[in-house]
This record gives sequence, C-alpha cells and structure tokens, in this order.
Amino acid sequence: MNHWWLLFLLNLPLLQEVTRKYLIYSDFVFLGADVLSILTAIALALQGKLNLKALPPVFCLLAPLFIVWTSFNHGISGNHIGIYGIGLRATFLPLIYMLISAQYLSAVSNGYERILVCVNVWILIIGTMALLQLFLGEHHPINMVWGTMGLGIGDYTTQDKGILLPGLFRPTSIFTHTGKFGQVIFTLVLFKWCYLAFSQIKRSPFSYLLIVFDLIVIFASGQRAGLTFLISAVAIIAALCIQQNVANIGKLIVGASIILGAVLLAAMVQPKLAMAVYDRFASTITSIPIRLEGNFWLPMKTMLDSYLFMGEGLGSFTFGSHLFGGTLVYRAIKMEGLGESSLIRFCGEVGVMATVILVIAYLALVGKGLKVSRDHKGTPLVAGALFYCIWIVSLMLWSNTADVFANSVVATLGYALSGAVLARPEKILGDG
Repeated sequence: MNHWWLLFLLNLPLLQEVTRKYLIYSDFVFLGADVLSILTAIALALQGKLNLKALPPVFCLLAPLFIVWTSFNHGISGNHIGIYGIGLRATFLPLIYMLISAQYLSAVSNGYERILVCVNVWILIIGTMALLQLFLGEHHPINMVWGTMGLGIGDYTTQDKGILLPGLFRPTSIFTHTGKFGQVIFTLVLFKWCYLAFSQIKRSPFSYLLIVFDLIVIFASGQRAGLTFLISAVAIIAALCIQQNVANIGKLIVGASIILGAVLLAAMVQPKLAMAVYDRFASTITSIPIRLEGNFWLPMKTMLDSYLFMGEGLGSFTFGSHLFGGTLVYRAIKMEGLGESSLIRFCGEVGVMATVILVIAYLALVGKGLKVSRDHKGTPLVAGALFYCIWIVSLMLWSNTADVFANSVVATLGYALSGAVLARPEKILGDG
C-alpha cells in the first residue's frame, strides 16, 4: 500500500477537525474518516501487513471479553444499535490508528522523521491560528465555526480570582472547542519533546529553539491540566535520559535552559500577562482536590452502588451518541458531584467490572511499550514507545477530572503517533 496514503491517514485526526470547522460542519466528516481508516486496516490485514501478533496476549484476551460483556449489556438495555457503534468506535478506533502507524513505521525507513515534520508543521499551524485569534479578539469572525455562530472559546479565569486579564480568553485555534485545542497541543508537544530527547539524532539548534514556540502555544491554550502533565512528563523524560544514555544530558540541559530563559524573558517583557498565565496554571494545584471529589470520589459511590456489573449500555454517554438518543452521564444519572470524567462515563455505560477489564487491557499496551523501549535502545522505537507510555498514563490520570477519552480527535491522534509499540522491530533496527 502507498506509504504516502498511510502518512495521510496518520494526519487524518487533525485534517478531519479542520474540515469540520471550516468546510463541512457535520458529524459525517468523522464517519468518512472512520471509513477510510477501517477500510485501510482491513486491506492491510488481508495482505498480511497488519501486525496483530504484536498485540499483548492480555489485550487479546480481555478485549473480546469486553466486547461480549458489553454486547450482552447492550441487548438488555434496549438502546439503538447506533449507540453501541459509537461506543465501540470510541473504545477501539484508536487501536486501528496504532496498527496503521505500526505498518507505516515498518515500511518506511525514516517514518518517524517524517511524522516529526508533520508534528512540527501542525504545531506551527495550530499555534499561529491561536495567537491570531487572541490578537484579533474574542468576537472576531475568525473565532467562529464555519456556517455557525458557535465560538467554543473558554474563559481565562481561576475559581478564586475570576477573570485574570480583561480581553484574555482561551482560543479554539483550528478546532471547534478550546478543550480539543489544549488536549491536542499537549499531545503534539509531548511527542515532539520525547522524540527530541530519545531519538539520538543530531539536530540543528533551530529545532530546540522551536521549543519556545511550543511553550507559547501551551500557555495560549490555557489548558491547566495539559501544562501540569507536561511538566510531570519533562521530569520523567529527564530521569530516563539520565538512566538510559549520559549523552542525552546535553539535550536535557539545552532544552531546560531554553524553557527557563523563555519564561524569564516573558515575565520581564509582559509582567501582567505573565502573572495572569501564572495564576491560571498555578490554580491547577488548588483545584485538584475539588475536581477529584466532584468527578471521581463522590460519583464513584453511585457507580459502585448501582452500576457494579452492568450499565446503561456502551456508548450511551459518549460524544456523538446524541444522534441515536444518547446524552451526557451527569444528565442521565443522578449522583453526588458532577461526574465529568471518562472513568465515571465508562462505569455508567458498562459497569465498574467491565471498565476495570478495559483499563487492564490498555495497560497491557503500556507494558508492551515499556518492553519495546528496553529491548530496542538506540532506535526511533524507543521515542515512540516511551511517548505512548507517558501520554496514555497522563490521559488516564487526566480522565479522572475531565472526559478526555470522549474526544476522538485526541485519542486517535495519540495512537497514530504511537506505532512503535506494535511495529516490526526487524524492519526498523539501525534506523537513525
């Protein structure tokens, strides 16, 4: 199969969002992208090129069990079959993108280098659009979704201080909602930084200077959780760099110096703006107990009491299910707290036990990623595998305070960047 077609598909999660915002504001855009990716995966499988054997045995055991369990749950729920389809899509479509990514990396000797170029281009496009929206103002038509009056922007506030700086807001960039912007830019920047740290390829100083732009875009997004997990990821990357290869310490020092210098310069040039940004992101720490209580501890009591073995049906509360009668979990289930989290949504849909099965299945992929990073040091596989491990664990933690896994754009994008976990090592060893 044409390698450029596979690379196109790996960019499809972002291309479909751009298409939906600026050309065709319809959920059928997602359907079209799904059809392309699924048909491509089927074609690869028929050619024997889909590396299904790389899937961990635990995943291969638990994923079918989850499907059988949830299909039975769906049967007794009486839901529209479309709701179950939406649920399966959100649960397993990202895996299809990982398998396609694995085939691309196995077939193209410098596949991850090409993916890195795409990531850099997307960061520049997304960041430039976000900054332009901020410059032109909240009510400028550039913030609108094509053909609608929807804005999708967010407030740049904290719970205790309210609006931090008049006129400052959270833009949507090329997305239909600011939440997608923040989660996508976190994913792209994390991949880029992991690849710069672990790829062991000599690069020009300009590659590291672009880290400054990455930071600017992260701050512009106002995504507090994104920055929190990015800081945690940097600490993990630093520790792994020191453990795996002393030569990478130079990269670490350069990157840290650039980040620190950029932050100090911004604080001196725009002190009011810098203080607003600081207040916004510092409020993450104080809001963690509140968010956890409202989105995890309190609603989990309801889940354990009423949804231990069965739920309302897979997909019932997943984004997109409204087309078939679905809704949001905190609107359908009376519970303490808000319950705006992926974990609570899954528990409400399929029950606590089935949710545990799904979590264990995907944690098996994390284990596979760690094994790949240990067994194939010195290859681009390490960067992609470690990115996946850090990214998916971050999202699992993040999902306890926001339903990040309901965002198919972010989920499919992250798995499209993580093909190293399932790639054929013999095809890539020695590359780079």
